[in-house]
Amino acid sequence: MQLAGLIAFGLVVANADLGLAAKLLKDAGPILLVGFIPYIFQIGLDSLSWRTILGALRYKVRWRRLLAIRLSTEAVLMSVPAGGIVGETLKPYLLYKSDRVPGAAAVASIGAKKTFLVFAQATYLLLAVVIGWGLLGRISHGVIGAPGLPIFVACAVVFLLVVGCVMSFALVEGAVSARIHGLLMKAPIRRFQAWLGERRAPFDDTDSSFRAIGRASRLRLFAAYGCLVLAWFVETFETWLLLHLIGVEISAVHAFTMEAVLVFVRNMAFFLPAGLGVQDAGYLAFLHAYGVAHASASGGAFVILKRSKEAFWVAVGFLTLFFLQRRVAREGGPEVAPVSTTETA
Repeated sequence: MQLAGLIAFGLVVANADLGLAAKLLKDAGPILLVGFIPYIFQIGLDSLSWRTILGALRYKVRWRRLLAIRLSTEAVLMSVPAGGIVGETLKPYLLYKSDRVPGAAAVASIGAKKTFLVFAQATYLLLAVVIGWGLLGRISHGVIGAPGLPIFVACAVVFLLVVGCVMSFALVEGAVSARIHGLLMKAPIRRFQAWLGERRAPFDDTDSSFRAIGRASRLRLFAAYGCLVLAWFVETFETWLLLHLIGVEISAVHAFTMEAVLVFVRNMAFFLPAGLGVQDAGYLAFLHAYGVAHASASGGAFVILKRSKEAFWVAVGFLTLFFLQRRVAREGGPEVAPVSTTETA
C-alpha cells in the first residue's frame, strides 16, 4: 500500500508544473520553514486531550511525555506499512514503559480519544458544510466532475456521527474487550486458549476503564473533545499559511472548506500512509476549481511543501522515539501519580 501511495503521489507531482513550482518554492526561501510550526500545536492539543482522558482514570501523566509519545507514534503512522496498527500498538507500550500506566487504562484512553476524534471531525466537517455550502456547490463540477458535492459532505457528517455514536455505545456499554476475549478463546489452539484464559483480567479491566471514562465529569469529557476540535482548526490554519507563503491568496473559508473535505478523504484512505497521493490530488482539484492562477504549479509547490513538512516531523518523531526509549531505559519508568477524577487537564 505504501508503494501504491508513492506511485499515486508521483503521478500527482508529474502532472504539476514542476518548473514553476520549483521557482515558487525557491522565491519564497527560508520563510517556508514557518509553515512547519503549526503542526506542533496540533499534536500538542491532541496530547492535551489524551492527558485529560487519562485524568478520568486517575492517572496524571506529564503533557510533554504524552507529546513525545504522540510525535513518536505519528512518525510511525505516517511512514511505515501498516503504520496505523503499529503506531496504535506502540502507544500503550510507551505509556507503560514511561509512566507505568497499565495497559488496560492506556488502551481505554486511546479508544476513548479515537471516539472523541470522530465527533470532533464531524463537528469540523459540519461547520464546513454550513459555512461553505454555496462554495461547495459552485466548485462541485471542478472537484468531482458532477453536482452534489455539498450533499456528499453532508452525508459524510452523518456517517461520522453514526460511527461516533456506535463507538461510544460499544466502548461504554458493550463490554468490547470481554467480547474480543470470547472470540479469541474460540481459536482451535489449546495452548493459546489456556494462555488466554489465564489473562482474562486485563480484558475486564479495560472494559472497567471504558466505563470509568463514561462516568467522568462532562466538563472533562467536553475539554477532551474541544482540544481535538481546535486541533483540526490548527490544521486548517497550517494549510492557509503554507499556501500564503508560496503566494496563493485564498480566504480562510476557502482553506477551511478544502481542508475539512480532504481530511475526511484522507481518513477514508487509511490504507495509504497519510493519504499519500489521494489527498494531494484533492488539493490540486480544489485549487483548480477555486480558479487559482497557475494552479498546477501552485498546487505542485503546495503538496511538495506539505509533504516536506511531514517528512521533517517524521524525522523529529523517530529522533524523539530514540531519546524517549533511552530515557525510559535509564530511569526505569517512573510511577504515575493518581489524581482526582474531577480534575481537568
